[in-house]
Amino acid sequence: MTSQSVRTIKSVYFPLNWRVWQLLGAVALNDRAYESHQFWFAVVLNLLATVVYPMTLLMAMFSFELPLDNLMNFNISITSVATVVKFLMYTRRMQKLNEFEQVLVELDKRVDHDIEAQHMMHKSMCKELSLITKMYIATFCCVAITTELPCLFIAERTLPFPTWFPLDWKSSLSNYVIALTYQFLSITTQILQNFVDDLFPPLTLCLVARNCELLINRIGLIGYDNQSDERTNEQLLFNCIRDQQQLYRLLDLAMDMISGPMLVQFIVIAIILGTAMCGLVFYVETQQDRFYYIFFIYGLFMQIFPICYYGTLVEDVFERLHYAVFNSNWVEQSIVYRRTAIIFAQRTQKFPKLLAGNVIPIALTTFLGNCKGAYSFFTLIADSRKTPQ
Repeated sequence: MTSQSVRTIKSVYFPLNWRVWQLLGAVALNDRAYESHQFWFAVVLNLLATVVYPMTLLMAMFSFELPLDNLMNFNISITSVATVVKFLMYTRRMQKLNEFEQVLVELDKRVDHDIEAQHMMHKSMCKELSLITKMYIATFCCVAITTELPCLFIAERTLPFPTWFPLDWKSSLSNYVIALTYQFLSITTQILQNFVDDLFPPLTLCLVARNCELLINRIGLIGYDNQSDERTNEQLLFNCIRDQQQLYRLLDLAMDMISGPMLVQFIVIAIILGTAMCGLVFYVETQQDRFYYIFFIYGLFMQIFPICYYGTLVEDVFERLHYAVFNSNWVEQSIVYRRTAIIFAQRTQKFPKLLAGNVIPIALTTFLGNCKGAYSFFTLIADSRKTPQ
């Protein structure tokens, strides 16, 4: 068994995700090919960066003299643990992504590129996916640069993040190089884990939403082609019903993959965001730290806003799907077509409710709730700074 055995088809919409997951060892860990050197490389990498590094952060929590160091350590500790949990969840669900892409292949076959509206909608979807990917690449590149590079331009020896390390790196150059190299490796690994895990949910829900819009468009065109007879239109509607079944399957697979990781994200994001805002407002003194916190906070918003936006969009387009059949020329169709149209409308009456962990809605209301929670946590820390009278 090779490290790519989980992939049975060529990825069209997630090539970057697959490459990064393969680089991080997620594919090899999912395959469990114990005789493969790629599997053991993945084990070593994830032991060092995914298991040991969060432990070094947690071991040093609240042990520093400067409040900013304690805040940064607390912030990164929670972020690191959440990153590990999300990464392991996605690692276990690699096979689901393969099924997800197989359904997408079937839906792509149904796009009629001879019809301008269908062609333009599909082309627009691909551009939107590319734009989302580029936004995440730019965001996480900025986070990586502001995290790892500033410590190289400071006169005294320092590490990117305040953490525990078994060697005395302050008095030994060789130990400092070892500590710095280890932190660079671990931070880069976790940034990549965060990048691929945060990029995946909005891509999946974007695909679900846009494929639903394509289906709505296909249904709405039925009956307006003068060259099609009633039998042909009946078959077109039957095909759309099969597309609807595929679409619901697509949504189920998407939620199976992202539900758990998004629950973790929603639970910790308010705490992380509130702490980061507190550090930026009250404790930051250098320009490098200020840039770091600005991009870090922006990265936190990018972790939840796109997925919440597309969660709301999915619910909206599935509501529109319920009425799509009545946009077709159903009045002039056969009794079989009209009966089937009624059945289709009844089947789409149940609108999907996207929930993270079957608890928290994946919607813009949750994004606003997290912002309010972050502000509450920010004010809590701010109040704790006041000296008692």
